Amino acid sequence: LSSKYIKKILGSEEFLNGKSRWCLWLRNLDFSDLEQLPETKKRIEKVRINRLQSSRDATKKLANNPHLFGEIRQADSDYLIIPRVSSENRYYVPFGYISKDIIVTDRCAFIPDADLALFGVMTSSMHMVWMKAVCGRLKLDYNYSIQLVYNTFPFPNISQKQKDEITELVFSILDEREKHSQKTLAQLYDPDKMPEGLKKAHHNLDI
Repeated sequence: LSSKYIKKILGSEEFLNGKSRWCLWLRNLDFSDLEQLPETKKRIEKVRINRLQSSRDATKKLANNPHLFGEIRQADSDYLIIPRVSSENRYYVPFGYISKDIIVTDRCAFIPDADLALFGVMTSSMHMVWMKAVCGRLKLDYNYSIQLVYNTFPFPNISQKQKDEITELVFSILDEREKHSQKTLAQLYDPDKMPEGLKKAHHNLDI
């Protein structure tokens, strides 16, 4: 019974470094199930008490729904995930295409209903140059923002034929990543360790 409420959750640390983290996702909770889930019931009560003890009025109000995350930003469709903070040494910020069943934290930005052609444009050096010019920084690392980077990017008006070509090139990038599935994205996109096949796949997309 509890398995339907346990979801994988990704922040930038988990996404880039291949770490596993799980959460109780109770957005569609059937409250009658709690009688069979005593530990879950205890956790919900602890959250309620903790929120009530907060000095912030907004947090106290959240005690009315202690089974829910304080902020729900989850997409209702599969989505493009973007780690908010990424090393300035990388040629490309590693993006990913993620199932809607995986929960995303505020340490990642996301774009719902994104197709692979959009993925391709955004993972290109063209978009990386724009990002480096307009994004914020955390120390020297890139701090990606949907508002500052994605929403302001002058997306090219391209034909369906071009979109199809970009999609094929994205598949090549994803295939190269899969060939090295034992490595994390942080390792694959380390400029000193990036596999030659992955470099070539990105180069072909850039062209």
